Amino acid sequence: MSPFKTILGLALLLCCLTASANMTDRQQPITVDSDFAERDEKTGLTVYRGNVVARQGSLLIEGDVITIVYENNRVIRILCVGLPAHFEQETSTKGEMVTAYGESIEYLPIAEKIKLEKNASISQKGTLIKGDVIDYDLANETWKAKGDTSGNVGGKTRIQLIIPAANQKSQDTNDDDTEKESGEITP
Repeated sequence: MSPFKTILGLALLLCCLTASANMTDRQQPITVDSDFAERDEKTGLTVYRGNVVARQGSLLIEGDVITIVYENNRVIRILCVGLPAHFEQETSTKGEMVTAYGESIEYLPIAEKIKLEKNASISQKGTLIKGDVIDYDLANETWKAKGDTSGNVGGKTRIQLIIPAANQKSQDTNDDDTEKESGEITP
């Protein structure tokens, strides 16, 4: 692949990896590190293999294989596969992180959605959701999850939702104030 096509591909990725997360991500350069990469100009596919790490600002996607699909010079789909694959991005609201894992992560940057499959989990604002399939809307910060209904050995797996205690933050804040008042710092 020529240096011009590589730069063009990265520039297109930069323009399209724009989830309504941190708006400054759009203005950051994109880096993709992998052991191997190949591009097919006719199909619009670029495949990266081997310890793939893609970054743009706060956006991070990691996996064994990342496939980027272009249409009309725009990134329309990123498929990341790994054991596990990893996605994270800072949201535009209060700079909180969305962190997601799954054996397969499909990211649709134009629609601002991610789909996690197989051993999927997503966490944001202290809440953790686990399931077989999780659909997450980055723009609206909404999700849908379902368990494994394939009837595997041991029956079906249900979703799990862990919500932090409401008083957890205020209790942590009080502990910090106590340390400041006494002048002692505990390990």
